[in-house]
Amino acid sequence: MQMQKSIRVMLKTVWLVTMTVTALLFAYPFFYGVFGSSMYKTEFGEMGTLLPIPKQATGINYRFVFSMDGAIRPLVNSLSRAAWYTFVVVTMALLCGYVLSRYSFRGRNAFIIAIVATQVVPNVLTLIPSFVLVSKIPFVGGNNLIGEGGHGLINNKLMLFLPLGWGTLLWVFLFSQAMRSFPRAFEEAAEIDGCGFWGTLLRVVIPMQKPILTVIAINTALSNWNDWLTPFLYINRVSDSTVTAWLATLTSNLQQFGDKDYPRVFALATVAVLPPFMIFLFLQSYIIQGIASAGVKG
Repeated sequence: MQMQKSIRVMLKTVWLVTMTVTALLFAYPFFYGVFGSSMYKTEFGEMGTLLPIPKQATGINYRFVFSMDGAIRPLVNSLSRAAWYTFVVVTMALLCGYVLSRYSFRGRNAFIIAIVATQVVPNVLTLIPSFVLVSKIPFVGGNNLIGEGGHGLINNKLMLFLPLGWGTLLWVFLFSQAMRSFPRAFEEAAEIDGCGFWGTLLRVVIPMQKPILTVIAINTALSNWNDWLTPFLYINRVSDSTVTAWLATLTSNLQQFGDKDYPRVFALATVAVLPPFMIFLFLQSYIIQGIASAGVKG
């Protein structure tokens, strides 16, 4: 008995040590960036250790990030874009998913099949067609009736708020699957009490399906916050771009120009990673509940 207890303690100790080392390895790049962002450029260039410990910490890089010449406008753009897409996607998933799960109409199954089929198309295949389509929009950016003569919405801030890709349809399908396990008795009781379509949605469906709606909102906000490719492709001006796109631009320029200001890039990366980190830290329970509610079938 004592031998078995000793073996369990030893295995638990090995497990804890292994997980601690693994966690530290994954956290190492983050700590490297945080320490590096608190250094001067010259000091960082002379640093030769695995972990850049500053001799005298400075906040000059963060002051630049939060200045008007820094990331204030890209931060506002990122927050506005994430909030707008979250509202649009949650609303569309709620309305379309509810209709697909509760109403029978011609073409319903074909629509569901089309939603699933779009998810097997890699987003990279739609980059060039999307770019051409955006540049050929009539009467925008100097274009004429047939979309020629100008640049369309290329380098236009409006591009941050236009839906591109098939990601929204995935959440429509997910919410419709979650509604299949939702008892109809609640909606029937609401109808008896005099609720119509909108009353049932607002007073019954939304409050009781809050976990899955929260999952949709969280994932949409995170995916749009971390989306650097769309602003990077369509917008060249930093003031009209997002934090992640500006970070991608700075990173790509590090090896091309002589002014390699790594601490400034680290400061911007640290600021960019904080919102997703805080969301996962405080809302992870909603993510688990929402995925569970979507996976249970009644």
